Amino acid sequence: MTTALASSTHGAAEVKSARKARHMGWMFGTAWLVVLSFCALFANQLPFIRTYDAKVRVAGQAKQYGFGPGWTAWLGTDNSSHDVFARCIYGARQTLFIGIGATIIGLTVGGLLGVLGGYYRGWVDRAISIIVDCLLAMPALLLALLLIQRTDQIKETITALGWLTRTEEITITLGILAIAPFARIVRAQTLGLRERDFVLAARSLGAKSQRVIWREIMPNLVPAMVTVAVTGLGILIAAEGTLAFLGLGVARPQTWGTMIDAARDDLSKAWWATIFPCLFLFLTVLSFNFIGDHLARKFDIREAAV
Repeated sequence: MTTALASSTHGAAEVKSARKARHMGWMFGTAWLVVLSFCALFANQLPFIRTYDAKVRVAGQAKQYGFGPGWTAWLGTDNSSHDVFARCIYGARQTLFIGIGATIIGLTVGGLLGVLGGYYRGWVDRAISIIVDCLLAMPALLLALLLIQRTDQIKETITALGWLTRTEEITITLGILAIAPFARIVRAQTLGLRERDFVLAARSLGAKSQRVIWREIMPNLVPAMVTVAVTGLGILIAAEGTLAFLGLGVARPQTWGTMIDAARDDLSKAWWATIFPCLFLFLTVLSFNFIGDHLARKFDIREAAV
């Protein structure tokens, strides 16, 4: 009996410790994203952030491979004497814009397809499933490369698409890649909701399908969609960094992936110009994962259901 009591106490302590660790992770992720977003939005007004093109000089001379971290430049400078901290903050603005834009595209289109397929079933579900399966069958990185390069070729022949910048190309491309995962997750949630009592009651009272979807199913899908969107946002930010590392990044202002790609050849001479953008990218993706895990537990979004 004493052994069983000790085992139970030990198990309770482990559960409490894990819960405390998850809470600390959620608090850290929230704090990091709030501070980062604030600095990125108000970078032009904050006095401790240099302008994007400002160069750091010591004794009137710019060092060839930049200066290391210090009081003059907190995270050092790159090989062009630009402040790495300032460029990481401006890069956060660009990176978050791409990630949020791609998430909105993927969640809007994929969520709509998932709801329609899960609710109507039959040939609608089969047609949507074929589209989703085709998107999932292709390697995501290869599909992204093909879409961006094809878009560049189309822009050369169709002048009306000249307004499409590289930032918007990457955002749309990542949004297309996010459609299939979001559609599959929302479909799985809709399949469970369509058999719930409140949906069956609405049908029995003669409610039309459009009303059932928008008034009964969609409000109950919001927690799952928000949870998946937050986690997916971290994945899309990492995907943007991968594309930038392969030379398909945004030239100005540089995203974190573009900064890593531009400074990797000088890693042995100016490691800070590569390591700190990597650290910003890592902490941001980790923060989104912490928050997504917290929301999944709060809203009881089980992995089996997703």
